[in-house]
Amino acid sequence: MLLIALVIVRVASVTWSATGRVRGDFYASMPGAYVETLNPALWESPDMQGAWGYHNHTYFHGPTQYLTLYPIALLDTFAAIAALLLPIYAVLLGVTFWLMWRIARRLGASDALFVPLLTSTFLFFPLLQAYLQREFEVVITCLIAGAMLLLIDKRSSKAAALLAYAAWFKYIPLLFAGYLGLRRWWKALAVFGVVSAAVLILSQWLFGLDRFFNNNVPGHAAQVFALWGYSFGYEASHHLYGMGFCEGWVDNESTLTNIRHGLCTMAAYNKWIHPPVIYLALCAAVAAVYLSAHARLERVRPGGVIEARRRALEVSIVTTICACFFFSHYYYLILLVIPFNVLLIGYLVDQRYLALAIWSVAYFLVSAFIVPMTLLSRLAGFDVWEPYVWQGWFLYGEFLLVGLLLYEYRRLALLPSVAH
Repeated sequence: MLLIALVIVRVASVTWSATGRVRGDFYASMPGAYVETLNPALWESPDMQGAWGYHNHTYFHGPTQYLTLYPIALLDTFAAIAALLLPIYAVLLGVTFWLMWRIARRLGASDALFVPLLTSTFLFFPLLQAYLQREFEVVITCLIAGAMLLLIDKRSSKAAALLAYAAWFKYIPLLFAGYLGLRRWWKALAVFGVVSAAVLILSQWLFGLDRFFNNNVPGHAAQVFALWGYSFGYEASHHLYGMGFCEGWVDNESTLTNIRHGLCTMAAYNKWIHPPVIYLALCAAVAAVYLSAHARLERVRPGGVIEARRRALEVSIVTTICACFFFSHYYYLILLVIPFNVLLIGYLVDQRYLALAIWSVAYFLVSAFIVPMTLLSRLAGFDVWEPYVWQGWFLYGEFLLVGLLLYEYRRLALLPSVAH
């Protein structure tokens, strides 16, 4: 009851804060070029003037966001849009938790796990921040949770449709198509292709696809392929900035929390660290462990709860790669609530308390210490968020999460029940 009360108070306080003037990446991506003709009042709205999209004939996020939220352009101000989305996103988070609870039941959870799962979901700070800022990642998290449940229920084609729709919000989730191909679910992969084509055709008709590329988004996507060479220098403001592999890194950046950014932070103050080497080694290690375990599982073809856990772990690993290994702001980590919950379910069902302790450390670090940041900063006497990002504390939580997921996947492949 205390945990439930804590969740209610935390979510209520964030909801109350969200009723004020809140600005984030969703606001920056507004209103979208189509608004100029659909609703000139919103296009000219004074409270849109601070957005990157204000009077800008482009789209800063992928087609999925603008297709899903097309009707909100009929509202005349961003304040009205924010007020409408707040209860809708609250419902979506409730749906996401309901999906996660159904997943938990498929993975062998008893009723006793309801409260721990509720707590881990709604005290997760990236989730609360995304909700506060009305970020579209709230919708994407719900879609991926739904896709995971469908995959566990062996309804891969329907899962592929959800994954395809989610993929066209950002480039990176296209990795899910590779996952479907690796599992040789050809029908599901075909559905992924058909839904993708439908999204692109409809987007061309409504928005014009060229307007999704006439901005800085392709540059962020191309940065994924800058895998070697880096340096640091000073700009006029005397801030340290990165180039090459660390392009976009700045020493006073307060929102980027991906593995690349964390490695560049470490390298900026520890000259012996070479971030591209570490990053490529991590990528190679992830691929080697994953593919070797996948190959073993393909040979033995487990069934029942083992196969359910396998699918949950596979989607969790791909989701974690999408969220952590490329360009991402802190609220992008809302996606990690899914892998964290999958691990939590397994540890509690199997009563593996040492693994649960390691999980707790990872959760604590990724969730920015769980305690509300304003309260924590008052207690500490300084802004705790600054060292959290500038010293890369989040990075250790992400490392632990990746390690736990790969260990569990490999352990699953080596279980005696799988081998025989």
